[in-house]
Amino acid sequence: MSKLLYIDLTKKQIIKKQNDSEDYGRGLIAKIIREEVSPNASRLDDENVIVLAPGLFSGTLAPSTGRLLVGTKSSKDEGIQISNIAGTISQKLASLNIDAIIISGKSTEEIPLTLLIEENHISLVNINNIKGMDVSSTIDIIQGLYGKECGVIGIGPSGENLLPISTLFSTYPEGSPSFYCARNSIGDIFGYKGLKAIAVKNKEHFNAPVYDVENMKRCSKELSKIIIEHPICGKALPGLGSITLMKMLSQGKNIDMSELDCNNNIKNNYKDIAFKINRTCSPLCVVGCLNRHTKTGEDYYSAPAESEAYAALNECFDINDKQYVKNFTNKCFELGIDCIEFIFSCALYFNLQEIEGNIKEMDKALVEVKNLTLIGRVLGSKTEGMYGLFREKEKYKEMVSKPSIVEEKNFNIDIQSKTINLPGLSDLDYLYAYIITLENLGFCLFASFAFIDNPKALTLLSELFFYKTGIEVNEKSILDYALKTIKNEKEYEGEVKLKNVSKTIPNFVKVLYRYFHKDETKVYIG
Repeated sequence: MSKLLYIDLTKKQIIKKQNDSEDYGRGLIAKIIREEVSPNASRLDDENVIVLAPGLFSGTLAPSTGRLLVGTKSSKDEGIQISNIAGTISQKLASLNIDAIIISGKSTEEIPLTLLIEENHISLVNINNIKGMDVSSTIDIIQGLYGKECGVIGIGPSGENLLPISTLFSTYPEGSPSFYCARNSIGDIFGYKGLKAIAVKNKEHFNAPVYDVENMKRCSKELSKIIIEHPICGKALPGLGSITLMKMLSQGKNIDMSELDCNNNIKNNYKDIAFKINRTCSPLCVVGCLNRHTKTGEDYYSAPAESEAYAALNECFDINDKQYVKNFTNKCFELGIDCIEFIFSCALYFNLQEIEGNIKEMDKALVEVKNLTLIGRVLGSKTEGMYGLFREKEKYKEMVSKPSIVEEKNFNIDIQSKTINLPGLSDLDYLYAYIITLENLGFCLFASFAFIDNPKALTLLSELFFYKTGIEVNEKSILDYALKTIKNEKEYEGEVKLKNVSKTIPNFVKVLYRYFHKDETKVYIG
């Protein structure tokens, strides 16, 4: 029977329970938060919990299923916030047959705690000198103590200091790059609760319980082929990253990929390097979006975050120095902050203060955040928090970051490859249900183009579900569970506020809006 781990940081208590429900992934997170957290709870509140759940297929041979879902109550006036995180930790947790970790309470100790999960032992440990450490030093200390095989997530100094712009880092397989920092994450809540990191010491990545191993393996190979042979998943996304691709999608599905050479130059450019170069954020990812670059051979991006940062810096400040972007992204990651949101926060702040944005000013802004000055705390409050200090300047309200779902009215979603037609379900809601399905199962959303474009994929997912669990499902029941997940999240948010209740859909949907928009002659750039 799979396990739920309840971690009470106030009492330093760890309780293991059997997971008797049939919920999984994001759906399990929604269920637990509704049970554990009052709608009146605040974001930084002892009552609020952090729930971490591997996708159902994590820890199996299903391709590109290394995703960990992290959920919490977003704020006193909002519902559930979900972050979708790459790295090795999801597969390691699933291989220990752990369905979810539920973290409650608050440690009052001077040194933030580290939750150490081993095969036969779980403990809360104090690690000397870890307080205030940057991200790479934190990883080095933990893996130095407990082994390189540890998958680690946690916070940098910005999270310890409760900056809203702080996020979670997550380690990749051993190699370079060794980690990244997620978008839309909850570093400040980790910091508030006095939790620095979670380390899972386990050499296994594919040891999750499987009902039918041979058929799981066979079906996973079929699914891998669907992903690899798709032009977006197999070529464009590995080379371009999501924001750059989003801008190219102004041409609809007719994307010019002539400048991409994702397979050959990487081998030539790195053949003499002594250390391992990572191409995937987790083992058995078949998209492979790390260390891909253009065929010029002059520059490369080690991760989609850097290509997104390049697009954002170029758009906001006309900064197009690729080496600077790489260094800037790394500095943001060391502090444990959301690099892209920080760029947009700087753009808003510079406009409010009539400062010309450039490399010098961006570097100064990052130093302000690092030193926790008053300006640094303003910049670290994200665009929404910052605008709250300048509400009289209404013309800048449009610069506040908004959920991607606010764009849905601009698009006419047309999906020709639907596996099934559910009564009363529009193509837009079918898209949302499919996205949440993939999150529930642990898939990287970069693979979503291949799934949604192929009418056979949903059938394969239902077969994989049976081979994993022994429970027979069909295409409809998988989508129905995703719709139930959305409904549960909306109902919880409805208990928090009586109006403006909306679905919480991953921000990657902005790319899918453009891809599945029916009229390809129109350009919608948000």
